[in-house]
Amino acid sequence: MEAATGDALLWDHRKKAWSYNPELVVRFLDDYRNIDRYEEVGREVAERVAALVSGGSSLPAEDAITQRFHEASASPGGSD
Repeated sequence: MEAATGDALLWDHRKKAWSYNPELVVRFLDDYRNIDRYEEVGREVAERVAALVSGGSSLPAEDAITQRFHEASASPGGSD
């Protein structure tokens, strides 16, 4: 999640792909019941966790994430 813009990606287990879904990420992060279930980590740790959570799919490269965020903000309904 990019805190400054509110953009966020998450692993969609149904689609088996990274998905742009800031609303769902914010609902999880803003829920006081989840406060002990997340922590801010660096890219290296995020890459290891992404591989575990996704079954081996790599975390998108920084420039791909930035591009996805840009495309979503340019599209009226966002993007997936």
